Amino acid sequence: MTRLAVRPLPVEGESLTGYLLRLGKLNCIFKPSEILDVLGVGKSSHVVKGWCQPAFGDLFDALETRLERPVRPYLRQFQRQDDLPWQRDWTRLIQDVRTGYPRICPQCIAETGVLDWRWGLAFTSMCPKHSSLLTAECPSCKKALTPSGTLLLGCDKCEMDWAEFEAPMASEISDLELQLWAQLEQDPSNVDPTVIQDLCRAIVHMMRPFDSLHDTLEAAPRLIEHSAYVARAYRTLQEPEFFAQWRKQCYEKRKDLMPLGEEFLEAPCQLFRDGLLNDWNGPARGSSIPLDSIALGDELSENTRYIAQPRREAAFESGEGVGYRYQLDIASIASIKEWSEEVAEDLVGNGVFPTFKNVAQSKKRRFDASQIIGKLRQFAVQTADGFIEVDADSPAFRKNFANPGMLVNDILKKVIPGGFGEDKLLSRFFVNESRFEKWLFQQRKSATRRSVPLNKAAVALDCTEQDVRRLVEEQKLKWATHREWEKWIDGPSLFEYMICLD
Repeated sequence: MTRLAVRPLPVEGESLTGYLLRLGKLNCIFKPSEILDVLGVGKSSHVVKGWCQPAFGDLFDALETRLERPVRPYLRQFQRQDDLPWQRDWTRLIQDVRTGYPRICPQCIAETGVLDWRWGLAFTSMCPKHSSLLTAECPSCKKALTPSGTLLLGCDKCEMDWAEFEAPMASEISDLELQLWAQLEQDPSNVDPTVIQDLCRAIVHMMRPFDSLHDTLEAAPRLIEHSAYVARAYRTLQEPEFFAQWRKQCYEKRKDLMPLGEEFLEAPCQLFRDGLLNDWNGPARGSSIPLDSIALGDELSENTRYIAQPRREAAFESGEGVGYRYQLDIASIASIKEWSEEVAEDLVGNGVFPTFKNVAQSKKRRFDASQIIGKLRQFAVQTADGFIEVDADSPAFRKNFANPGMLVNDILKKVIPGGFGEDKLLSRFFVNESRFEKWLFQQRKSATRRSVPLNKAAVALDCTEQDVRRLVEEQKLKWATHREWEKWIDGPSLFEYMICLD
């Protein structure tokens, strides 16, 4: 076996891939597969995040053999990088924050010849030393960078030398990213996972800034502009004015949804804010800035790479995927309207609205907000005698175990004569008064045919749960006998008591 002429040790902060490429380059071996073959671990390798990587044990043994010295203590930094507790989290929108493609600072490589492991994290955007965005493409020929030994010298396509690279104008790096870089250098295991979770949420939302739905991804897909979107994510969390500009652009881009109410125009910002784990200055203060006092700002770009495959629609893929903006699911409808998911489920039940890809029953089924508007507008506002206006927050719903979703659904099914106004289609309803009263009575009767949870009984009676318990003690209500392990109210006794109250 030919001896390696140059046998360097790993450098602090160097990535495993970067070290292997540097080892190969110094020995005139440039292809990753050839480097692994020379080390004798090519056949045991497997693809990890886009890179071909052997098991650590096999690799460390091979390196000690080929480097002809004990190097295991130097190699353990690579295992520590891979074992960080926050690197994989299945509750995040980006579950694995390791990127599977090279992003670099050409100036750093020209100076040190080393690939920093932190460049491979989905939530880093800039080099703190040179205040420039990390790049995934050659600044000269604009072609994607590829992992090979030549990456440490320059572009393998146009042969541009990083030493001749003309540095771009320095950009401002956010305070939050500077703090993260410092933590990643000092003790990466102590980075707050909730900060990373919020950053991943911000990245995904900035990729699709005008959508109501955002998908959970196993990893960040390859995107040349990734660093620019990540820098925008930091601004979203930290800058109130930038967050307000996002809100204003949502109003402009989603103005077709105005008939559903302003909450549907601002939904992307609201849903983002509701999903954060920490209190960030951008959303906290930017949510209250009057929109007429803020400039529109540079238009936020979109791409469709962050749309999960099951949600892709061929008709939406052209351009920036504008059609995806109007997609809703049960959870997003509930959040936007500040309803429970049960109410949203009642709204869309029985197939009253068309769904995407014929998914008719799943809670994950998706709807087009513009089609919802079209369907509701088929039922024009009723102004004839005997019709009344009912608000979505009317106490009549709570008192009769009903909700606005049920009413809209029954209007669309023509169970009850009714219609909707020109605006606030899901907030204001016009129904025949006598038929509405009968409908409410029927909802109460249907709900009390069976046992009623204690909390729902308290809501219907507009009292506390303790008051309901007292009514049971006074024998005005009964406990449901078949619900011994939890407190439910006997439905018929509740119905009779409510009739007496009427």
